[in-house]
Parts: sequence; C-alpha cells; structure tokens
Amino acid sequence: MNVTNTIDRRERGFGMVCDYDIALYRLKCYYNDVYRGITPNTNAVDYNPEPPVFACRFCTTPGYEEILALANEDGKVAFQDTRIKDKYNLPLEGTQAHCNAIFDIAWMPGEMKLVTASGDHSARLWDVTRPEIKQINYFHAHTRSVKTAVFRDDDKAVFATGARDGFIMIWDIRANHSDQPKPDNCIANAHSIGGTGNTRRKSHTQISRAQSITGLVFQDDFTLISCAAGDGLLKVWDLRKNYTVHKKEPIAKHLMNYSGNSTRNGFSSLLICPNRITLYASCMDNIIYAYNVSSYNHKPVAEYYGHQNRTYYVKTCLSSDGRYLASGSSDELAYIWNTNRPGTPLVKLSGHTDEVTCIAWCSVGETKVVTCSDDACHKIWRVGLEDEEDNKEVIIRGQAEVVERYCLEKIKIETTPSSRYSNTRQETTPSSDEHKAPVLTPVTTPESSKEDYNENKHNSVKRSYLQMMIGSRSEEKFKCILSPIYENHETVAKRPHMDNRGMRRLFGSSNETPTTTRDYNSDEPSTSQSTSRNEQVFLSPTINLPNFVVDGTAPHLLEISPQKYKENVDWLTKYRKEKYEQKKTASTSSSPKTQSTPGRRSNRSRSTEPQKVTKTIKSSILNFFNKEVIIKENEKDLPSNNNTLPPTSTS
Repeated sequence: MNVTNTIDRRERGFGMVCDYDIALYRLKCYYNDVYRGITPNTNAVDYNPEPPVFACRFCTTPGYEEILALANEDGKVAFQDTRIKDKYNLPLEGTQAHCNAIFDIAWMPGEMKLVTASGDHSARLWDVTRPEIKQINYFHAHTRSVKTAVFRDDDKAVFATGARDGFIMIWDIRANHSDQPKPDNCIANAHSIGGTGNTRRKSHTQISRAQSITGLVFQDDFTLISCAAGDGLLKVWDLRKNYTVHKKEPIAKHLMNYSGNSTRNGFSSLLICPNRITLYASCMDNIIYAYNVSSYNHKPVAEYYGHQNRTYYVKTCLSSDGRYLASGSSDELAYIWNTNRPGTPLVKLSGHTDEVTCIAWCSVGETKVVTCSDDACHKIWRVGLEDEEDNKEVIIRGQAEVVERYCLEKIKIETTPSSRYSNTRQETTPSSDEHKAPVLTPVTTPESSKEDYNENKHNSVKRSYLQMMIGSRSEEKFKCILSPIYENHETVAKRPHMDNRGMRRLFGSSNETPTTTRDYNSDEPSTSQSTSRNEQVFLSPTINLPNFVVDGTAPHLLEISPQKYKENVDWLTKYRKEKYEQKKTASTSSSPKTQSTPGRRSNRSRSTEPQKVTKTIKSSILNFFNKEVIIKENEKDLPSNNNTLPPTSTS
C-alpha cells in the first residue's frame, strides 16, 4: 500500500487507512516461488557452487516496482520479474559486475539504473534498461570494502557510500572529472573510537572492526545519518559543511546513543519511514531501535525484538506505507512487526534452513515479500489462498506463523552475547518491568515441573518463574484480596501465644477472653470473634505482629523471661467501687464507739471537736507527769537496799 494513494483515496471518501494484519497471517511460499539464487562464478579462485545472496532490492521506477535485483557473494547481479512464475527451483542467470562480493544495491530514483557496493573497494553505476546491463561509471576512492550505498531521496545524481575504512563519501554523477570521479565531500573517520589527531593510525584490523560504516540513510537533501559496527552511535551529518578540508576528527551535528546494556552495541542497517520522522536501527543485541529524528532525541522511542542478529548480513526493510517492519534472523526465520505495536513481532516466516540475511518488500499490488538465506535460496511470499482446502492441493514451501507473545516476552535481553546460549534453566525473582521479563525456562510436563519444584524448594533462595506459576496462589488456596506472601513457600515463624488471641481490645473487661483459635497447619487466615466462618476475610498486614499492649512480651527476652500478662482493669471504676463499699459498710454498722472514737482521724475538720482534742491532750500530759513522779519515788528507796551490797575495800 502506498501512502500517497491511500491519502488520495481517503480524500475521495473511499476509506481510511487501516492495518492489514490478516493478510500477513496468510503469507505463504508455494513450490513455484522458490529459487536457487544466482549462478556461481566458475572462474573464481574460491569456487562456491551455491553462493549466498547478500543484497536484494525492488525497483522504485513507476511501472517496474515488481522487478527484483539480487547480488551474491561472487559479485554477480541478476534481475527477476516477480510477476512471472517460471524456472522455479533453479538459479538465476546473472552478470559478473564485480570481482568480489556485492554487499548492497541502491536503485536510482525514477530510473532503471542502480549502484552496487562491492568488496573490491569500489562502487559502480549500471544501466539495466537493456537485456545486458551496461556499466555507466566507476567510483573508486575507498581503501577497504564498500559496505553500503544509498541515493538521496528524489535525486538521481547524488548518492553516498560507506566502507570498512571508516570513510563516508558523497558522490555526484554529474561532476565532470578528467581521469576518474572524485567524491564531492568526504567524512574521514566518521565513527572513530578515541582521538586520532596527529598520532599514527591503528592497524587495519582494528579500523575495520570498530569504524566500519554499516548503514547510511538520507533524512533530507542536506542531512545524512550513519551507523557503524563498533561505537554504538548514530550520527547525523550536515552535508552543507565541507568535511574534506578538516584534518581533525569530524564533529557530527547530532548524536543518538545506544541505550541497551550489551557489549554488542553495533548496528547492521538503517531505515527511515516515508514521513522522514522515525529512524529504525537494527542492533547486534537482537533489538531494532526506533528513534525520533525530528527531535533527535538520543533515546529510542520504541523497541522491536524477537529475532536474532548474529551477523552484519542480517538486514531489515519497511513496507512502502511504513506500517510494517520486516527483518531477517539468524534462527532461519524472518519476522514482521507492526510499527504501531512495538515489542514482539506479529508473524514469523518459516521455510528456510539457514540464516535469513536480506529481505525486500514490494511497494505495489498485494503484499509481497522476498527473503534470501544462506541456504542459497530466495523465496517469494504472497498472500495465500483463502480456502484451506485449496491450500492442500498445492505444495507449500513455507508459511507465516503467529508469534506467541507471552513466549517472547519472557526472553530477557542479555548483557553479553553468550548468555542467550547458556543454560536456559535460570532462576529469577519476580519483576514488574515489561521491557525486563524473566528468562525463558524449558517447557516441561506437570509431573516433571512438580518434581523440580520439590527438589529446589528449600535449596534455592530465589524462585523460578515455573515455581511461582505452580505455587499456592495459582492453586487458589487464598481467596482474599491481600493474601500473605511466603518466600519459597516456607511457613512464617510464629510467636508463641500470639496467634490464639482475637482482635486487640484496649478498654475491655478483664474477664473477656478471645474464643477463636487458629490451626497452624491450615492455609486459611485467622479471623476475629465477630467474623463468621463463611465470610470472606480481609487480612491485615500486621496480623502476625505481637500485641505488647495486652501481654507485655519483651521480644529480646522471649527465650529467657516468662510470659507476663498485664491486668486488664479499669482503675477508675475499681476506685469508685471501693469508695462505694466503704460508705455502704459505714452506714449499715450499728456500733456507736466506732463512730464517736474512730481509730484514726477521718475527714472531719479540727474545728468540730476542739474540746475532745484538748481533753485527750490534758489526760495524756497528766499521765506523763504521773509516771515521772512514780519513777522518782522509786529512786529514793534505792539507798535502803545498799546493805546487801558487798563492802568496798579501803586503803
């Protein structure tokens, strides 16, 4: 579907733009849509009978949009009309365009011409209007393999190339040079790691690995975006600036950083949507990042994952309306995403037997996708027959399969490339993050899963995803809103004499005792005295905490000190009752002595009985003096008794 045609139909009132996911679910590859790539180069030194296809592109010239161009490892180029179904399961006859592998193809806008980027350090312009293609021009300025080429949008003269030497060159085919074409602008060391300055260059091996330009795309006539294999950066260049005269490192207009956490932060290809707003960068960490190039935000706005990108030969493509994103994969599949729904893909195309590298989407007619693989085959995927019985009458070599979203969402993006191929049985703690899901565990039967759960029940601190799924919550033992969380399904340590009490009562009577008890072996939560047995229970998060108001237990002396219970008595009521009992006994008593001469002074004031107080004082004084007189009289009688004492000796 074309955006211009869709808008035109909408203005005429024929309908709105809508997704066509149902057509992708019916994609199939029939037996007469399988081809064996391009014929090999028999004169090559390293002869390969089945060279893989590295690049494929549909023509952009109106009326020829279904013409497919393919280029292989031997440097051959072939063209195929996808409307004609003949010579299937056979290789295409190609033309020897380069003496080395061709890595990319760029069609000239509106013309039957194309540029090929090759490993022989050159790019060449070809005219394909004739039965035999003809070379128009030869562009040679790079010192390493040319990896990518792209034309400026709606411009037939200007294109850019990027190579493994880290150089980006802008070419104009209209320029008249005496000997050979020269680039109009050259960005040297566009993605160099670290400063070079006047120091010597690093070795060619290090340069090719880190600075290799793997993707180029024009945002507009004066803005070029590039990516490389090793620095994890997307750079935006302003082509109105002449970078050739600068000897120092070039400074990009904008930078967009890699936002993942993997060591494989290189990018393999770049795409831009038809509206020139969203940029799609396929990264080596198995994620396709979408960036907003209208604001040049350095963080991606969306992520598409589910495929595997192990080599830089895995490429991506967009539908002509920008609604769908397709990519090859190292797991022998091709994946298609809906750009409005980031995350896991909609469908996967299964049918190849080796890594799916390049992929192309036809811009006209019904949905048509071409995939190329290292199995030396390229397949054309069309919308299959609607009736299932009709599909059984033909031989199907591949079909689209719906991707289970819950399976791919369990795959956690690894921090190192090797972690994906390590032991798949990994235990993770539960997490609420969606871009960060637990590691995928192998599928097992219910019996084996229960055995694994019982074996790892007490040995592992962390629970696996499978253990959590078969735990007590999935068995619906707790039918309450806030169920207690038991780590590793272990019983919570209970404080003695705590779980046998009911709800806390601060001002209750002393003779009230809770009547409800809780069975320690039961999975049902405890309830209070006023809660019925059949009523739904809402547990409190502090239900298992000790109540120090009632029993006064010291938690740090629980093993040593005995249990202490406070007396639950209302002291004000007790004091009132005691006073009432005293008044009652005083009023009912019949003895006058107890009233006239109390043992101790009561609440009466001193002024009421002044005489009695004086009498008691006088009588007590008289008695005191009488006692003194008696004592003195007895002392006078003592000399009469001295005769009985023995005589003292005199000298």
